[in-house]
Amino acid sequence: MSRDPLNRQRSRVVFGAFIVVVGLFALLDNLHLFDSHLVQPYWPLVFVALGGLKLSNTRRPNSLFVGGALIVVGAGMTLQNLGLLHFEWRQMWPLALIWVGLSVITKGFIVRGDVTCRAAPGQREERVEHGSRVDASATMGGIVLKNDSQAFTGGEINAVMGAVELDLRGAAIATEAVLHLSIVMGGVEIKVPREWAIVVNGSPLLGGMEDKTVPPMSPGKRLVIEGSVIMGGVEISN
Repeated sequence: MSRDPLNRQRSRVVFGAFIVVVGLFALLDNLHLFDSHLVQPYWPLVFVALGGLKLSNTRRPNSLFVGGALIVVGAGMTLQNLGLLHFEWRQMWPLALIWVGLSVITKGFIVRGDVTCRAAPGQREERVEHGSRVDASATMGGIVLKNDSQAFTGGEINAVMGAVELDLRGAAIATEAVLHLSIVMGGVEIKVPREWAIVVNGSPLLGGMEDKTVPPMSPGKRLVIEGSVIMGGVEISN
């Protein structure tokens, strides 16, 4: 089962409310009842709200950095829209390195049973794993990971301006596995066996999660894919 349904539901509420508000202001603007240009500078605050939800998820160590990054991005874009701050995004790329460094430091104090696969900026990591869980992190780099565990239970994938390819076609699960994704301006491609049913519970924002798998005739095993996708994409196929 999903390990944090409450936090996922809150993310859906924030994202859904954002869509409703945008639609409402667009309708009022079309009816000449309100000038939507007055509130356009504040749309990045949705990133701040999602970041706050991430910070509240104390079960996951990376939530502190992902949440903090979302808050910084949202606040910076809002201040820039209001003319209170002036910068170009190409000047901000060192923030990704800072994020990676803090993430590495924090994860160094966390004891895990499986090995973490991590790609540094500008590098491409390829490896085969046999553990029951995957833990992949790509920031401005790429990871090609194959897992053939016969007792696969899930794991975690983080991609910040990076790409992760996960091949699970040689793996097996008892009943259910949960894979948590945290993607910011990145992409993840997951390949699964044909006998697995896929359940997608993600919350994409300016991105998408596409399930291209063929539904099994007799679904008995399923892979639950959850998490957040911001300005990125996820594709699941056989």
